Amino acid sequence: MAHPPTPNDQPAEGPTTRRRLDAWKEIAAYLKRDVTTVRRWEKLEGLPVHRHLHGKLGSVFAYEDEIDQWSRQRSLLAPSDRPDSGTATGDIADPPKPIAGVEPAPSGFGKLGLAAVTLAVLFGVVGSAVWRPLARPNPAGPVRVAIVTPEVSRVNSLAVSRDGEHVAFAAPDASGTDHLWVRRIDSSASQRLPGTVGATFPFSSPDGQAIGFFAGGKLKTIALSTREVRDLADAPDGRGGTWNDRGTILFAPKSGGPLFRIPASGGQAVAVTSVRASFVEGHGWPEFLPDGNHFLYTDYSGDPERYGIYAGDLETGQAKRLLRVYSSAAYSTDGFILYARDTLVAQRFDPDRLEPIGEAVPVADRTMQHYGLGHKVDFSVSRSGLLVVRTATDEQKRLVWFDRTGHVVGEVGSAALYSNPALSPDGRELVVTVAQSDSGPADLWLFDLATGSGSRVTFAKGVNFAPVWAPAADRIIFASSRSKKIELYVHNLRRGDGDTKVLDAPMMQVPEAWTADGRYLTFSTMRPGTKSDVWAWRFDNVRAPLPLLESPANEGQSQISPDGRFIAYISDESGRFEVYVQSFPLSEGKWQISSGGGFDPRWRLDGQELFYVGADRRLMAVDVRTRGTFEHGGAKPLFDTGLLDLWQDTRNHYEVSPDGRRFLVMVPRVDPRAVPFTMLVNWQQRLGKPH
Repeated sequence: MAHPPTPNDQPAEGPTTRRRLDAWKEIAAYLKRDVTTVRRWEKLEGLPVHRHLHGKLGSVFAYEDEIDQWSRQRSLLAPSDRPDSGTATGDIADPPKPIAGVEPAPSGFGKLGLAAVTLAVLFGVVGSAVWRPLARPNPAGPVRVAIVTPEVSRVNSLAVSRDGEHVAFAAPDASGTDHLWVRRIDSSASQRLPGTVGATFPFSSPDGQAIGFFAGGKLKTIALSTREVRDLADAPDGRGGTWNDRGTILFAPKSGGPLFRIPASGGQAVAVTSVRASFVEGHGWPEFLPDGNHFLYTDYSGDPERYGIYAGDLETGQAKRLLRVYSSAAYSTDGFILYARDTLVAQRFDPDRLEPIGEAVPVADRTMQHYGLGHKVDFSVSRSGLLVVRTATDEQKRLVWFDRTGHVVGEVGSAALYSNPALSPDGRELVVTVAQSDSGPADLWLFDLATGSGSRVTFAKGVNFAPVWAPAADRIIFASSRSKKIELYVHNLRRGDGDTKVLDAPMMQVPEAWTADGRYLTFSTMRPGTKSDVWAWRFDNVRAPLPLLESPANEGQSQISPDGRFIAYISDESGRFEVYVQSFPLSEGKWQISSGGGFDPRWRLDGQELFYVGADRRLMAVDVRTRGTFEHGGAKPLFDTGLLDLWQDTRNHYEVSPDGRRFLVMVPRVDPRAVPFTMLVNWQQRLGKPH
């Protein structure tokens, strides 16, 4: 099978050669202009000129491919929109010919002209789509175009190709099924790529001829010329990838683990970074720097001594923290690192010393950032500086009650950064995790559902999360990072006498289910070799906990049936996460409940129905019988939950009332998929240039 080509037809792991222009005179000669004009373009229009930061002042160089791409993008702007408009030397000699397939701009489109038309077609904006040019920038400022997509084209994740020629994005088709789409900037139509069902988090090959992405529990690539899809490695809930000029892909296969490298042609995945087994929250969102060896990544640990944006070394595995901030990051080859501090900011960066320089400067409004996905920020930048970003007010969620038909029948509290809602066994109270900010600590809150009043339960530093009710509804057990490890604590809600650590074990412990008789607790953990597992612990026994569901696959989100005889859980043993049921304690009996993907199983209180969320985000109901042997019927869809991220490391995306007639769902206050992307051209002008 052919593999995606590497740049300049070099071997997958071999070096590449880029034609370089050294000194202002060579750059000016290549552009057929004088040095004064070229210097002005670099200052006002973002001409990609690089500086030797440790050499002589004014010593510069540029790459021909970056200059060519900048020239093509500049030609898309109407002359009046160029910062150099009105000058005698404002146009490049022999500009590229008009791009085929792009029609002239109707006069009513205003002065963004051809650039606005070209940018507006990038994201599946067809027919009923609305594009909104922002206020006309000052001549030296960036050009912005906001794009509102129709509902069918809601974009889940997006990446600009390294050469700036196209965008790849994950979005649903008319049936609501996610696929990978690609659109060139010189085309008026998006193309849905075959073999990409369930695609997320695309990233481009260096030459733009292939795309990496995650789907079906795998890291995959697709060659744009042949549409050939290759499975490269297991990636149960992939959290970003990047592809260097040497044909190496660096990726995060899951939450709570290190980054891995693998040849784009296939081979063995090898860990590059390392995490502490005692405090596993993981690394994600890698981005190669220009040398193809160093890379940026995010450590989204809850430990204040560890979290931040790092620079890593592909060969040595060494890492250096650059910034103490929760955010994904990217590098623009004109000398800036971009990341989020509420707003998207850019900061000068020395890629040789791996050091930020000076102060960060905002380049966009408040940025869409995914708290539950390792603080991923919705932006992408090409080598030539084409920037795409999605902004939003917040990630807050509402706790909304739905009936079985999907109609809203109530709400709990006000919008906040909620996670892990847990109803008391009698359905009268709710405990939920509430984060103080996108990147801050989190505590547990208790709500009385009769009165709607809420009160804070935990007050210790760190992240307190994943509550589970005791059968008598008098206590909760939860996970906390307060001691630099994720451990189990119990809080008595009736006495209010503080939190007590209940299990001293070296592994991470996230509680999942407490049996109705109060004897057993199941919790999830991660260990090398077996990934995510489910363990069980007997409260009335001093014996250490024992593995319950442990295999080379990922298992988690365990829930014990009300009669204590069966356990429902998810596993990716088939290559994607499905819902299974086994007897408890385990025996030979095992039943697959979902097909086509499933997450977050929940039992009805009487044990006669089992619910889960399908891969299409619809809530599914299955009739079950637990008397004698286990029996189950077919899955019946109830309604679209509107849930966005169904990751295996997060349980309780929703809760079920004791009678199974109502469902409490964490609904995003703002659906980020419907928020428009904004493309920024010449955003560097407000920043100045590195010296």
